[in-house]
This record gives sequence, C-alpha cells and structure tokens, in this order.
Amino acid sequence: MDIIDKNIERLTTYKKYLNTIQALINKYFEEQKDYIFCKKGCSHCCEKGCYPYSEIEFLYLYLGFLSLSVTEKIEISKRVEKLKTECEESKLEHDKFMYRCPFLRDTGECSVYDYRGLICRNFGIMHINLNNQITMPFCEDLGLNYSNVYNDETKKFDYEKVKEYGYKYIPKPYPITRASLMDKDLFEGEPLDFGETKTLLDWL
Repeated sequence: MDIIDKNIERLTTYKKYLNTIQALINKYFEEQKDYIFCKKGCSHCCEKGCYPYSEIEFLYLYLGFLSLSVTEKIEISKRVEKLKTECEESKLEHDKFMYRCPFLRDTGECSVYDYRGLICRNFGIMHINLNNQITMPFCEDLGLNYSNVYNDETKKFDYEKVKEYGYKYIPKPYPITRASLMDKDLFEGEPLDFGETKTLLDWL
C-alpha cells in the first residue's frame, strides 16, 4: 500500500477528475444510444490490445485490484506472469504485443470496471482523432456499434437507413480521444499530474 499512500492526494484529485470526465462520456454515449450496442459481457474491446495507461490511471487501477478477493488477485497475477513470458518470447516491444486484458473475467466482465482507464471508458463511440479524421470503433466491423447505418464499402453513413430505422438524428463524431480527455482545460479542479504513459503490461 506504500505506493498508494504516497499518492493519495493525486488519487483524490484524479477521482474528482474522473467524475467530470465520466459525466461527459456518459453524455456522448447517451446522445448516440440508438447506434451503440455495448452491453454487459461484451468484451471485444478487451480481447486484443496493448492498453496505454498513464501512471495515475494505473495507480487507480491498482486500487481496484487491491479490492478484489485473494483468489481473484492470484488468478490475475498468474495471467500477468504468463503474458510477460509470452511477450518476451515473441521478441515484440510491449507497444506491439497484443493480448487479452488480464483483468477480464471468463464471463466477459471487467474485474476492476469502476477503476478502468480512459482507453476503456471512451471506447465504442465514433470520434475525431488528433489528425481531425473520423475514427470508427472496430466493433462496427463485428456488427455492433454503428453497423446498422454505416456502409463499410463507402466508409460513409447510409442516410436512407437512418430514415428507414426512424432515427431522428445522424450519428456524429466527438472529440473524445484518450489524449483529448487528458486535456487540463476539461477539468477545472486542482492541477492533475498524469505522469508518464506506458502499456498496461509495462506497469504490471
């Protein structure tokens, strides 16, 4: 717990920041709810990735880990060790090694959901990336988010389908990248130090 005790003030500020950010994310998801098919147990976004985490995000995630049962903590630790071995054997850099998140339960649920990082919180919604381009969530290819009105061939929305389904609005992208969520201007509270960013496996 030493690392938590040493960062208790940062974590308190981060929790206040999360309340602000989560309210914004929830607003965006609510506005797009007709096109979003995320549901409990759907874990496609957790099955293959490298999961960038800042230091403060990881410390908060670690708080969630500490709250788990002894049995689950042991199971997660074993998965982490197995992943580290697989990564080492692959000879890939950690930001190129793709893997199933070790915090994902066999049921498809996140064991530390309330403590998850920003990359997990904003996934699933269409957004504008740092190059001002529209980016679709990959789950659209799986017949999920936006797939009911998005045309894979033209890479555009099928407005006839929007009308056909009786939707009252056309989907729109949001400035909701992980980097934009870390923008200090979004949070009017105390200054927040995110610390360096590494992959989740690098932190574990």
